[in-house]
Amino acid sequence: MSSTTLDTKGVLRFPLKGLHLIEASAGTGKTYTIANLYLRHIVEGREVSQVLVVTFTIAATDELRGRIRARLFETLDLLERSGTTKDEFLTALVAQIHAGQTQDETVRRLRLAVRTMDEAAVFTIHSFCQRALTEFAFNSGQQFQMEVLTDDQELWREAVQDWWRRSGYPLDATRAQLFQESLTDLPTFRALLAPLLGVQERQLLPTPRALAAVFASYGPIETGLKKLAVDWRKNGNAIKQILTASKGLSRAKTSHYHPTNLTISLDEIDEYFASDEVLRPPPACFEVITDDCIEDGRLKTADPALDNAFFARCGEIWRWLKELKRDLRVAALNEAAAFAHHKVREAKQRAQRLSFDDLLTELRDALQASSGDALAESIRQQFPVAMIDEFQDTDPVQYAVFRRLYLNRPECGLIMIGDPKQAIYSFRGGDIFTYMQAKEDVGKGRVYTLDTNWRSTPEVIQAVNTLFERRKADAFVYGDTIPFRPTRAAKKPHRQLCRGGKPQAALTLWSLSQDFKANGDEKPISKERAREETHAATAAEIARLIDEGQRGHATLGDAPLRPKDIAVLVRTSFEAAELRLELSRLGVNAVSVEREGVFRSEEAAGLESLLQAAVNPRDRERVRLAVTSPLLAKDYLDLERITASEELYAAWVDDLLLLHETWQRKGFMVMFQQMLRLMHIPETLSRGDRAERRLTNLLHLGELLQRASKVQAGMDALLTWYRQQREASATDEAELRLESDAELVQLVTIHASKGLEYPVVFVPYLWSCKVRGGDDLLSFHQDKTAWLDAGSDDWDSHRCLAEQERLAEDVRLVYVALTRAESALYLVWGRAGSKDGHAGQTALGYLIHCRQPGQRLAGELPNAFADVVDFRQDLKGFVKAAKGNIQLNALSETADDPRPIVPDAPPDLAPRCFKGRIATDWRISSFSALTRDVHSSSSIARSEMTDDPGLRFPAGSHVGTYLHLLLETLDFQGDVVQQVMSHSNRIAARYGLDHTRQGQDAAELLARAIVTPLNSAGLTLSALRAEKRLSELEFDFSTGLVEIDRLNRLLAKQAHNQDLPTLTAARFRGLVNGVIDLVFEHEGRYYIADYKSNFLGGAFEDYAPARLEAAIFERRYDLQYLLYTLALHRYLRVRLADYDYDCHFGGVYYLFLRAMRPETGPAYGVYATRPPLDLVQALDEQIFTAEVA
Repeated sequence: MSSTTLDTKGVLRFPLKGLHLIEASAGTGKTYTIANLYLRHIVEGREVSQVLVVTFTIAATDELRGRIRARLFETLDLLERSGTTKDEFLTALVAQIHAGQTQDETVRRLRLAVRTMDEAAVFTIHSFCQRALTEFAFNSGQQFQMEVLTDDQELWREAVQDWWRRSGYPLDATRAQLFQESLTDLPTFRALLAPLLGVQERQLLPTPRALAAVFASYGPIETGLKKLAVDWRKNGNAIKQILTASKGLSRAKTSHYHPTNLTISLDEIDEYFASDEVLRPPPACFEVITDDCIEDGRLKTADPALDNAFFARCGEIWRWLKELKRDLRVAALNEAAAFAHHKVREAKQRAQRLSFDDLLTELRDALQASSGDALAESIRQQFPVAMIDEFQDTDPVQYAVFRRLYLNRPECGLIMIGDPKQAIYSFRGGDIFTYMQAKEDVGKGRVYTLDTNWRSTPEVIQAVNTLFERRKADAFVYGDTIPFRPTRAAKKPHRQLCRGGKPQAALTLWSLSQDFKANGDEKPISKERAREETHAATAAEIARLIDEGQRGHATLGDAPLRPKDIAVLVRTSFEAAELRLELSRLGVNAVSVEREGVFRSEEAAGLESLLQAAVNPRDRERVRLAVTSPLLAKDYLDLERITASEELYAAWVDDLLLLHETWQRKGFMVMFQQMLRLMHIPETLSRGDRAERRLTNLLHLGELLQRASKVQAGMDALLTWYRQQREASATDEAELRLESDAELVQLVTIHASKGLEYPVVFVPYLWSCKVRGGDDLLSFHQDKTAWLDAGSDDWDSHRCLAEQERLAEDVRLVYVALTRAESALYLVWGRAGSKDGHAGQTALGYLIHCRQPGQRLAGELPNAFADVVDFRQDLKGFVKAAKGNIQLNALSETADDPRPIVPDAPPDLAPRCFKGRIATDWRISSFSALTRDVHSSSSIARSEMTDDPGLRFPAGSHVGTYLHLLLETLDFQGDVVQQVMSHSNRIAARYGLDHTRQGQDAAELLARAIVTPLNSAGLTLSALRAEKRLSELEFDFSTGLVEIDRLNRLLAKQAHNQDLPTLTAARFRGLVNGVIDLVFEHEGRYYIADYKSNFLGGAFEDYAPARLEAAIFERRYDLQYLLYTLALHRYLRVRLADYDYDCHFGGVYYLFLRAMRPETGPAYGVYATRPPLDLVQALDEQIFTAEVA
């Protein structure tokens, strides 16, 4: 399909209505173009809230919003000061505005846009869907308030595990064996099932049967096995003699019929047929007595005995069994997927939650429902125009939403902007076939191209163009649908890499060393040798470049080349780790920039082994494993020494027991810090490679575990959570970025490098690829449908389609990798491994050597060397076509070790002498700190005889925490009992409570407390709307010197003749902090409420006002509510312009939850007070003075 090149004038004339596609090659200014099109929308009369811009990550939305805002400011400034600019687009736009005499109106529009930019509709795809569902809830059929889950993997994991238990555990021994042999184990099955649990619907092949029907079909196999067993018992020796004596079978070491292999197999078959388990599926070695296996092992020597009918019958049984196992796997995948979807949907509906994927499917389904027209029209009225960034990463569900909104709507506008050559995220749902469908929908004349590369030097651009132009029309496999159009260099200064004052070749192509056959032809070297040579040559060249840069012999433009200017792009983190070791040997520090995150780091694995031992200090295996944790840097000799010495082993166990006890008594973080000290982990890490990175990762993991410990009940639960985070990949917490990392050589996966650029780029591992094996599930597309083939009769042809898609994405990965480079590129290429090690199926093999048309690969497996290929001649032709911009070298010639890199010496430092004075009375205090030495009278025994849920409820601080957590999340105007029961189910055990018994009591207790009148006017918590209250309000306020004696005297005057326990804390200055359970506004006045679960007695009279007042002063809650009042007083004084204490502060309620009942109102369980203004002022101005003395 032809396209129109979009230059500056083209963007000015670009039609803003209708459906359009802009294909933006790498480095061609995609974001710049989006900002200019957005600017045009504003200049031509749209408001920022009407222009929808959608992209795929929060970081991308932030960047786009910033670039758009800057563009609007720049244009407004240009018009207001009548200035000039070097920007061609703005110059032309301003000229157009002046010509149309619309400057005043344009300035007004731009001012409005700048002022309202916070309202700009720049969203991720998920946030757009969420907004559409909630803002148009009546038309979408969606509930108004649905919590969004950032990660629903745990729900899916539980659902699949539930299906596995339900389906596998009740089976008899024979069916259980079939189940296990077909599905292996739960983790393996979960991985197989994953493609069917995503947002993209896939059709399963072959057509699934019911699981029960598959098991029923084992009957004929059982009958056949019975007959075979009878025959074997009669004729087994003769059959074995045929196989062992035949000269018509291969006896190679790798053959089934090698004497040793055959003897082992026949012995096992003997045992099987002689056992009581003959009706069970036969062992794997049964294959050696099947006709198919014998045929595969036959030599040319004829042996009629091998045609024995017994072998044919065995072969028939074996084929039936393989077919049954295939059908069982398909049935299991189908039923497990349906079950999991149903269970997860139910769980989310109960919790009123949606995942990110649900946002997409809910909006798509709503648009396709009967009310979809009205919903679509409402969305179009709000967003009449839209732009989608990175459109090549769109999946079918996402495109279905925008297609429904904007297709065949000429009054609206949809601009899709992306680069199909950079569509590399199929593993997370990106679908190049969706892009192809969109391109077909757009039609001819509406496809545009950006072709000016602003990133790379002309020489690098020429070299990259040369590679992809070798394939002419089908470089990206799918012909004209994804064409390669050469880019041209922007007219601007470029930084060339020079060495010794001479320009470096734009692309250095290293060919792998070749072995030679006797006739002189090349033959591939081993993959191990290729990997070793690649590591050595890459590391050596990087070291040479850094050394030359330090000596001023390697420059980028006018500046010396520095380590941070160099990036190595890899396919896997394993490649990065191996290369980093090689670089370290040469004194070169490198950092891996990965998206796998901190849970995938070496430190995470090492910490897990230590935590397992701390949880299980008596488990000898875990204790021994912990010694080998990489955080301790011990080796196997250390392990042997510790385990061999009773004294050393006992000391190690004692350390783990200490950690175990600390964790139990004081929590995770205290234990974690103790572990670091006890095992000298920071010191150990500081002596090794990447010390700063490794210690940062470890501390980051500690923070994440501490955060999780507030939710996970106990050590085992926290360790289980940690293990699940390590197993998961999609939701990993990113590694914290260190400032020092930016100065090092960057080791980056190709996927993570997309969107980035580096002056010098090495891509050393493109000679290898991973092709699909014979047992893989095949994911492929055919007839605009996504399929998953688990073993259909058409598996071979479908494998060709799947391999075509794999190759096409690999070509796109190569394109992304090569277009990251600004000034210089290094590639390694050659044939490695047996049978070319799949080199013929790599993207470089396809681009440089392949004679097959890309579209023909739909019917055959890709192999660049299927035809006769002159390997060296192809390389020479490639180099020649680049017109001097590619240099070809043998890899072995570059691997000589350079001199080790000596890092720049740090400046001489000397410690400064501290001459200041440290204030020892500055601290952060709180109510708990001030009353630490105050002891209330002994507690009253609870009565278990009462039927009242409040009076019989357990006592203790753990109960108070439990009730507070329930109240913290409670919707006072919702179904309190249902909410409490749901939340209690998750947390009761954590606080030593029985959910079945105490959960019901808590629900009844809190349900009646919510509707109990707090005053004579009938005010209840249930009357408070969510926007009128704040739960768990944290506060800090500063104070000068606090004299505790003076505070005691002031409070004693207000004690209503109560005996006050004396505060004995030391005087202090600094901060006072705390958390107020509830602040609410009612009829213009602000109130404080605090929940109390104290057990004061077994009768309601124990909670009457006089008894409550005594309890308040005995426990010094008078100080607590005065601190709360002072904090709210200071806050309101700042936030309310006309604040007046008497008018705006309503008072304090202390709610003793056990005795609150609606029928008795405030008579029991409610303590109400309103501190006088003069007391609050005295606290404010005399005790907790704002000025620091």
